[in-house]
Amino acid sequence: MNKPPIPHIFGWLAFASLGLMPAILPGYLLFQVSIALTYAIAILGLNLVMGFNGQISLAQGVFFAVGGYVVAILMTTCGLSFWTSLPLAIVAATVLGTLVGIPALRLQGLQLAITTIMLAAVVPPLILRLDKYTNGTSGLAIEKPEPPAWLPLSQDAYVYYICLAGVGVAILIMLQLVRGDTGRRLRSVRDNPLIAEAFGVDVARTKVAAFAISAAFGGFAGGLFTLMNAFVSPDSFQLLKSFEFLAGGIIGGITSIAGAFVGALIVVFLPEWSAHISLSMAGIVYGGALVTMMLIAREGVIGLLRTALSWISHRSGAKAHVLEREIAAQDESQLSTSV
Repeated sequence: MNKPPIPHIFGWLAFASLGLMPAILPGYLLFQVSIALTYAIAILGLNLVMGFNGQISLAQGVFFAVGGYVVAILMTTCGLSFWTSLPLAIVAATVLGTLVGIPALRLQGLQLAITTIMLAAVVPPLILRLDKYTNGTSGLAIEKPEPPAWLPLSQDAYVYYICLAGVGVAILIMLQLVRGDTGRRLRSVRDNPLIAEAFGVDVARTKVAAFAISAAFGGFAGGLFTLMNAFVSPDSFQLLKSFEFLAGGIIGGITSIAGAFVGALIVVFLPEWSAHISLSMAGIVYGGALVTMMLIAREGVIGLLRTALSWISHRSGAKAHVLEREIAAQDESQLSTSV
């Protein structure tokens, strides 16, 4: 049975509705949604390398940090604009992702997971060691760009729309990657590398490319996060960040584009809701909610939604078929009576 396309329609409608958020939400909620947008881009990259290519990566927070710090350093130290710094940050994250992806070819499963965790754990101490550039624990502050004079927006709304535009670009790139020949190559390497290689797929090149592109998404998200936050420090890129991205990807749906947004919203808002329930047990409530969602939605929230829609569609089709048979039986009965 084919998956119903309704979740995709919901996804596009939800994305379109995000354009109305600055007019609806107060400042702090808009700030949180902006954070969720940047997280969604990072989770999209993680979904590419894990969901569509089958590699384990717990280093997405590393590339997120690289993007954030490269933007901040170039803007504060070199005097570059954000629009010049962001592409350079994406390039830096892509290069690092390639360097990580090449040795990752020899690692699988738990070994690759441990290696990427170690890389993520090194980042905060390394930021502190490079205090000449990163300003250590004090962090780096940047200035948010002002909206053009012809655009009647506040500064926060303008930055929000920049993040939203970045999400739109990320979605279009992701759609191009997971559809057509590229998507088939990625999934074939995930499902069975030996068969994929037998059919002419360059497995090594595909895996490294997936890692590099995933890192580019992370760097892109980190750069936007720095712009939106106007500040960057080691506290923003602790080891927990990589686990948050992983949790968001799994909860939303690791092979779903729409799932990245669902997962990002849950990762951003669930801790605060947990604190409202019980401040002293916020961590337990948050962790328990994540575990429960993973148990209930094994394929993520989007997978659960698709299953529900498939069941509804199947039930509706079955009822329609029964109704057609009853009408046909009545017509036959009436025909026999008249004869």
